[in-house]
Amino acid sequence: MNLDNQKEYWDEVADIKTFTHPIDIELLNPFVNKQSIIVDFGCGYGRIVKELNDLGFENVCGFDTSKELIARGISENDLALFHIENPTELTLEDNSVDCIILFAVLTCIPSNEGQKSLLNLLLSKLKKGGILYISDYYLQENSVEVERYEYLNGDQNNFGVFKLPEGATFRHHTKEWIKTLTKDFEILIENPLIVKTMNGNMANGFQIIAKK
Repeated sequence: MNLDNQKEYWDEVADIKTFTHPIDIELLNPFVNKQSIIVDFGCGYGRIVKELNDLGFENVCGFDTSKELIARGISENDLALFHIENPTELTLEDNSVDCIILFAVLTCIPSNEGQKSLLNLLLSKLKKGGILYISDYYLQENSVEVERYEYLNGDQNNFGVFKLPEGATFRHHTKEWIKTLTKDFEILIENPLIVKTMNGNMANGFQIIAKK
């Protein structure tokens, strides 16, 4: 399995996982309007797409590499969700998107190179002044979490990787790495977040509003 595109895992669990990172509309509202072109990248079954639709946003769509998650979202809510084979195949014109939402996606891409490639792609799709809204995980501080963190393939610059018993590999991040990863954006807001993971554990996270 390609660790930066674990679509086989997501296809297997598509019907049983519930995603949890909350979208903060009050945080987002100053940067978008109801006609803004908004893309939820790594949308899963379209939870956030539906929430934004319900709030009156008119141009929201989602992309994901899991066919089964996309199928679930379309079946349950008839959403504008689209399957892509890998994270580098985002079939949108450059400089065409007002806002990209990236919720609990970096955690699913363990490698530095995979994350950098994705951020470069998303940067190219945003209009000048467009917004990237990230929600993800910092390194956890409790002993159970710390003990399972590893370096990816021994790379001392690629820390925070861990494997779940069910088979998928994930990553939590140092603040320094997130700063490096987003260096081509202007960070407008960075808020801490306590969030329940999809497996029911409470975790330290963050939300960032960044501008191209």
